[in-house]
Amino acid sequence: MKKEKHDKETLAIVSVYDRDGIIDEYLIFYLASLRVIADRLVVAVNGELTRDGREKLMTVADEIYRRSNTGFDFGAYKDVLKNYLQPGESEEYQELVLCNDTCYGPFESFEDIFEQMRERDVEFWSINYIEDPLLPHFQSYFMVFSGSAIHLLADFLENEVDSGTINPIQACGYEHGLSETILLSGIRTDYYTSKRKGYHNLDIFGAPDYAMELLGFPLLKRRAFSDELSVKDNCRRVLYMVVQRGNYPIAYILENVYRIYHRDVSEALQKSYITEMSFFEKNYTSREEVIAFCRKHKKVYLYGNGYMSVLFMARFQRYMNAFGGYVVSDEYYIETQDQTEQVCRLSQTDPEAPLIVAMTEKVAMQIAGRVRERKNVLFLSMDSERIKYMEERKSE
Repeated sequence: MKKEKHDKETLAIVSVYDRDGIIDEYLIFYLASLRVIADRLVVAVNGELTRDGREKLMTVADEIYRRSNTGFDFGAYKDVLKNYLQPGESEEYQELVLCNDTCYGPFESFEDIFEQMRERDVEFWSINYIEDPLLPHFQSYFMVFSGSAIHLLADFLENEVDSGTINPIQACGYEHGLSETILLSGIRTDYYTSKRKGYHNLDIFGAPDYAMELLGFPLLKRRAFSDELSVKDNCRRVLYMVVQRGNYPIAYILENVYRIYHRDVSEALQKSYITEMSFFEKNYTSREEVIAFCRKHKKVYLYGNGYMSVLFMARFQRYMNAFGGYVVSDEYYIETQDQTEQVCRLSQTDPEAPLIVAMTEKVAMQIAGRVRERKNVLFLSMDSERIKYMEERKSE
């Protein structure tokens, strides 16, 4: 028996990108499922869109908004809310859904998911949450805002999102920047998988079968079938699990995987699998330690200017009294580097300067000895005892 639609007025904005402008059937299924809970469905297409793709989208969407593929998902959300909708129009809706096309599914109905989440009486929720000590974050492929969270989102998009950026690493920081904004605000939050707290840090890319089985994850990330990950039996097993559920056309996944990754995974539908349970890597330093460090010092420097530093700045620059610049090892310093990034050699920085090492554990261990004599150093990916242990092993 079909449930009656909840009385909240819901606006859903979906960010879509395909390098060839093709709209596959998995996405139509996804949008049609979302259509059941949305009073208005706007599809923001980043980049190309074929005529056939447009016709497909118009069978389920109310409107299609075309834009260049800049700013990626968050850029699309900002452009729709700021440039496509009329001023104040988004405030007419009691609920705002932002999601993208990176998932297959859903394997649980959005009706049931929304019914459960609306009963929790929160202002923001996402499908899943990663409880990392340093970078706890709400995963941004599916987010729902209501009440004051809608205004919070509008401020974040206006002040922190560059809808014209073509740097995908910068765009990755938006998920973390928004998470920090939400955590700092104190609004009521939750996530769909929160009833399974022992498993919500499962790697939904590397172990999609366990995510579905133990986490209750209602979606399947497309990237699980990328060249890097699809060699694992976890991908084969999760396909078999979808078939066993019997509520999703498995051909939609097979066709998209073949077109995007040129990989025929149809032979995966068998019962013999050897899979491994993997979790997202965690940092050692806590968010609270970093905030205290930033607030304690007048000026803070960041060792490293790669992916980890982008995520760090997206979250913690707001807590700094002043940012001194990015520090790199002398041998990696390039004189022609963009000086707007404030990049300097390690040897040129004051030995007393507060320094945060924003690197993964493997890379951080390689430079730990270079900052051993410095007093104000905070490692993000290692604790002090581990650094001491590794240094002692090196000296043996």
